[in-house]
Amino acid sequence: MPSTFRSSLILALVVVLTGIGAGLGGMLLALLLHGIQHLAYGYSLDSLVSHETFLWGVTAAAPERRLLVLVVCGLVAGLGWWTIYRYGRPLVSIKQAVSEKMPIMPPKTTLAHAVLQIITVALGSPLGREVAPREVGAL
Repeated sequence: MPSTFRSSLILALVVVLTGIGAGLGGMLLALLLHGIQHLAYGYSLDSLVSHETFLWGVTAAAPERRLLVLVVCGLVAGLGWWTIYRYGRPLVSIKQAVSEKMPIMPPKTTLAHAVLQIITVALGSPLGREVAPREVGAL
């Protein structure tokens, strides 16, 4: 009996610590997203968390700046994903990681993939904002 209680206690502690780690990872990704948005579009540079929305910031940016940011976004996305798939270990989806075979998610490649998703979303691409925090949390 005592060993069952101890195992349950350890499991509960691991679950709580995993939740805290995943939450902190998600918060850091959100701050990275806001920081890149503010820098790229030049609004609210004095604070990452402000009342000014992304829509307001993009609308206030000059059309030339918006075009330049989207071109940079395309270059970053193309080169970034090419680099990940060329030099990184093969990515493992979350669904694959929790399957019966349980392949291990490569930490460096998965983290690079998640950060690249956040960077491209911050620059204006609609790809990846939902998956990145889940990937970081799954690590």
